[in-house]
Amino acid sequence: MATAKREEALSEVVGFVLLLGVLVMALSVYQLYAVPAQGRANEIAQMNMVKDRFTDYKIALDSLWVNNATGVTLSTAFDLGTGAAATQGGGISLPILNPAGSSGAVSVRSGGENLTIETPTYTTRIPLGSLRYVSGNNYWVDQTWTYQMGAVFLTQTGGTTVRVAPPFSVYNVSGNASVCITPVNLTGSALLAGSGPVRIETRLRDMPPYTNLTGVFSRVNISIDAGDEEHAHAWERVFRETVQREGIDPSWYEFGSTDETAYIRIIGPSDDATSDVTLRTVRADYLVSVATAASLIA
Repeated sequence: MATAKREEALSEVVGFVLLLGVLVMALSVYQLYAVPAQGRANEIAQMNMVKDRFTDYKIALDSLWVNNATGVTLSTAFDLGTGAAATQGGGISLPILNPAGSSGAVSVRSGGENLTIETPTYTTRIPLGSLRYVSGNNYWVDQTWTYQMGAVFLTQTGGTTVRVAPPFSVYNVSGNASVCITPVNLTGSALLAGSGPVRIETRLRDMPPYTNLTGVFSRVNISIDAGDEEHAHAWERVFRETVQREGIDPSWYEFGSTDETAYIRIIGPSDDATSDVTLRTVRADYLVSVATAASLIA
């Protein structure tokens, strides 16, 4: 009888160990497949949100200089990552069953890249500045979103592409070439990293117009020191798409890129001796600051 009792106790231990093994295996499978899938979904949604914020930011800043709303402060807010805490629920939550939260960094800097506009009588070099978001994803490809000179760029594995075009156009007016460009200059210096919410505040500054960059000239040269080769190729595509969109005669212009610089040269329907290129330059200077936006009130 004693031997039978010991065998019954042993079978209960074996059953418990088997049940525990099944539970551990189920949790392992969940962590291996379900948690990364949920993390990817969260980070994809986060990247789409950042894309929308940068697109909205570009549209809002354009509306300021279009309406000449100097002194008006524009405020934009978004979360840097998926790990930002919002509220604390009362349910049971196991950290090992939830994906790790992503992070990000947003920065604004003055200068860096430069825009050069050259006419036969005047050459000016304009600092552009930039607003940039760099993701710190755990399950999805990292992305860098950049707002520069009124354009929105996306950089990720594979290169840099233009998601929203800048305020730059070349078109045909009564047989002559007309060029309109708005150099958007951002001034500021800030960097915030983490997963919580941030607030970006932008004010259109009252600055004198570019009087020497408006008129009729025999040629207009525009170049951008993009900072790296990928951004230079992106700006080259901007120049190419601008003239092709309007159906400009290829003999009126030439464009290209060298190392970190992209350029376009507009000579119009005649040679350099004839003034047949109209240039109009609209100034847009912004003061940008970045601050935290607390989501919980103590």
